[in-house]
Amino acid sequence: MANIKSQKKRIKQDKIRNSRNKSIKSELKTALKNVTINANESNKEQAIKALDVAFSKGIVKKSYRDRNKSKISSL
Repeated sequence: MANIKSQKKRIKQDKIRNSRNKSIKSELKTALKNVTINANESNKEQAIKALDVAFSKGIVKKSYRDRNKSKISSL
């Protein structure tokens, strides 16, 4: 365990960010899976929105977002 006050704060912030990022990434994976199972318009819109949210939060890279958007639109 860290002894420095700023490092203790950093560890606490990392745990919070990690849990937030994990939930967003989980929602993204679920939305992408739902599109591959049933490619209707509402699932496509939901998956594209999830991709945009994950990209805006810095969880996924631009190329990942663009590649999956292209794959979704071709279904």
